[in-house]
Amino acid sequence: MAAIAPVVATPAAPAVPTPPAPKPKEKGPACKLSTIINGQFVMVQMIGKGGYGVVYEVIRRDSPNVRFACKAELALAHNNLKTEWDLMTLLKDNKSKHNIIGVELGSERNYNYIIMHLVGPSLADLRKNIPNKAFTLYTTTVCGIQCFDSLVEIQRLGYIHRDVKPSNFAIGVLGSDEEKLVYVLDFGLCRNMFNKSKELRKPRMKAPFRGTIPYCSLNIHQRMEPGRHDDFWSLLYMMIEFHLSDLPWENMTKENTKKEKESKIDSLLGKCPLEFQMIRCYLMSLCYSREPDYAKIRGVLCQIMITNKFTPDMPLDWQNGGPYENIFKPLAAVVKHKRSKKKVDLSELLDLPKPGTAPLYTMRDFPTPGEQEQPRDESVSKSDDTIIEKEGPPPAPKPIPKPTILPAPVLKNSNENHHKAGTTISVRPPTPAQRSTGEHNSLKPLAPTGPGARSPTNHLSLKPLTAVPQPPTTIKQSVRRVPVHRHKSDNDSVKPGAVSKHNPTTMTAKVQHPTPPLNGSMAAPAMMIPPTPRK
Repeated sequence: MAAIAPVVATPAAPAVPTPPAPKPKEKGPACKLSTIINGQFVMVQMIGKGGYGVVYEVIRRDSPNVRFACKAELALAHNNLKTEWDLMTLLKDNKSKHNIIGVELGSERNYNYIIMHLVGPSLADLRKNIPNKAFTLYTTTVCGIQCFDSLVEIQRLGYIHRDVKPSNFAIGVLGSDEEKLVYVLDFGLCRNMFNKSKELRKPRMKAPFRGTIPYCSLNIHQRMEPGRHDDFWSLLYMMIEFHLSDLPWENMTKENTKKEKESKIDSLLGKCPLEFQMIRCYLMSLCYSREPDYAKIRGVLCQIMITNKFTPDMPLDWQNGGPYENIFKPLAAVVKHKRSKKKVDLSELLDLPKPGTAPLYTMRDFPTPGEQEQPRDESVSKSDDTIIEKEGPPPAPKPIPKPTILPAPVLKNSNENHHKAGTTISVRPPTPAQRSTGEHNSLKPLAPTGPGARSPTNHLSLKPLTAVPQPPTTIKQSVRRVPVHRHKSDNDSVKPGAVSKHNPTTMTAKVQHPTPPLNGSMAAPAMMIPPTPRK
C-alpha cells in the first residue's frame, strides 16, 4: 500500500492590524424637522442656517398655537450660546425694548440650543424683497434710530456687539403691531470691555478680526482693538446701504474692501443726507477709550426726521399703505397664525424731540476729516488684563497626559564574584530615597577622618570611624552621587531613599582605616578583597 505523505500545515501570515477609520467630522447640529427638544419643543420649519448652527421655528407640544425660535449650534469647547443667554438675561432685567426674550437654554445630542420668542424677517431680507433693493429715507431713518438705541442698550451694560449688520436686526412678525419694532440679534461675538473692577480693559496691540467684512470699520481692518465707536461705524455703512442699495465693495476680498472704503466713502456720503456726513466726522474723532456722546449721535439721526417732516404715524415700506404694500401683504398673510398681541407705539419708541426744542446741528459742529488730529488711545486699566483671542472658533481642550511611571531600578548582584579574590564588590542600598538636585550637586568626596582632620564647610558631618585592631589594609572608598531626598533629623543624619534614573558619578578617595562599611551612609563602599596568599 502506498504511503501517504503527511500533510504539513503552512503557517498563516500574521494578521496586520487595520488602523481605525478616522472619526467623521461633525458638520453641524444633529437636528432636523420633527426633532423633539427636551421632550416639549418640536422643530417644524427651518428659518436660517449659518457657519456654526441653524435656526428653526418650533412649537410647544402642549400648546401648538404658540410659536418660538430655536437657535442650535454645534457643541464646542466654549459655549457661545451661554454668552448670548447671559446678555439676553441682562437686557431683559434692564427692561430693554429691542431684546428678544429667551425661554430656555440647554443641550441635546451634539449641540447647544436657545429657545426664544419668534420674530419676523431681518432687515437684510426685507431690503432684498424690494425691487431697487433700497428703503425710503423714512424707513432708513426709523430703522437707524432703533438700531442705534439697541446698540446703546448693549453698551450701557459694558458690552460691544462687534457684528453689526442688517441680518442681525429683525422686525416683529409681519402683519402684527410688532412689525414696527426692530430687534437686535446674535450676541455670539459680543465682548465685555470692562474687567471685574469696572475698569476699561487695555487695548491689545493686535486684535483678531471680528465682524463681517462689508460692514466692519477701518479700525477692524487694521486689527485695532474694537471699541464702542466701531459698532456705530458699522451702523453708518448699514444706513448707506439702506438708502443707496448695495455697497460698492460687496463680495470683495478683505484687502480690496478696505481700499474701497477709504476711496469711495466721500462719494457715497455725497448722495446721502448731510447728517450722514456729520456722523462720519464725529466717529472719526473717537477712539477705543473715549465714550461716544450718545445724545449727540441720536440728535443727528432725529434731525433727519425733523428736517424732512417725517412723523411716526407714517407707514413703513412693508406696512399696509406703504410704498411696497403689494409685495409684503401676501407674505404677511402666510404668517398670520404667528402673530402676537403685543402693542407697539412707534412715537414712544422713536421719542423724537418737539420741533424747536432740539439743537440744529451743522457741519461746523463737527471736525472736518483730514484736519483733525488722529485720536490716541491711552489705557485706563491699572493692570494688563487684555483678553487673548485667536482666529476662528475656540479650540477643543487638550487631553490631560497620563503620568509617566518610571521602571524600578535594577540592582546589580555581584554574588557570582563574591568569593573570588581580586574583584571589586559594589553594592547599592536596597531602598535609597531621592534627594534634591541642589543637594546632589553639593556632594564632595569624603575627606580623611583622622584625629586632625576637619569636615568640609557647609557639608554634612560624619562621625569619626572607630578602628578595630586588625592589620592595616587599604580600602578603596567609593561615594556614588545618587540623587536622594534629604530627610533631616535631630542628629542631621540622611536616610536612604529610592535610586534616581540619573547615572551616578563615582568619586574615589583612599582612606587609611580598617573598618567595615558604614551603617546609614549615602552609598556602600567598594571593597578590594586581596588575593589569599598561597602557603
